[in-house]
Amino acid sequence: MRPTVHLLLIWFVMSCAGTQNRTGDEPGGPISLQEAARMEDDSVASLLDGYRERYEEEMGVEVAEVEYPLTFGAPESRMGNLVADAIRARAARETRSFVHLSLIGEGSFKLNFNEGPLTLGEVLEFMPYENHLVLLKIDGEMVIELSQQIAERGGVPVSGLRLRIEDNKARQVLVNSQIPEKDKEYWLATSSWIANGGGKFTALDEPLERVDYDLSIRQLYIDYFKNRRTVAPELDGRIRQ
Repeated sequence: MRPTVHLLLIWFVMSCAGTQNRTGDEPGGPISLQEAARMEDDSVASLLDGYRERYEEEMGVEVAEVEYPLTFGAPESRMGNLVADAIRARAARETRSFVHLSLIGEGSFKLNFNEGPLTLGEVLEFMPYENHLVLLKIDGEMVIELSQQIAERGGVPVSGLRLRIEDNKARQVLVNSQIPEKDKEYWLATSSWIANGGGKFTALDEPLERVDYDLSIRQLYIDYFKNRRTVAPELDGRIRQ
């Protein structure tokens, strides 16, 4: 069994048992997913075996149909557009207001999609990390700075933002078809990992405001795929070279 699937099986067992992660230095009590994965105890292996059949049955449930193979790429990719659009759409739903743009790092994901049925297990492998949805309020200057950092990387998954990369510089930057205004405020949806500096987008280090939501990025994508049923993102020229 691949390490990621092994972790997901442990996660599944703990979910079925209603277990919560232990925090801080609290002695005893429930254990974290990572701690459980490191265990070599025979009783743990036996417990996993008891849940394996149920796990395979539930993880094999189809949540959507993928129209064609999807992979990440630069400066723009169908997979990148998919993951960025999904997080922006859910942020708007959670806030019941307009969210100007979104950004999420390609490194947050661990699986490409093949054509055909997409299962719950594959979505869990696709987004295996314990991150949650975050909204950041930034101004137009920060948008331009962020666009430059995106250009220097050759493009990353974004939504609501359009730009052209020329000589590693961001040109013709637009937010929802409008030139960013220096003092205007914009809401950006992302993951807690990016918001906490994991993606090294320094333009986001000091937002005007930050709002954290009790919604895991993993669950966000599960819901998104279930609601759409057919996954067929397109290229629309949001990042050009």
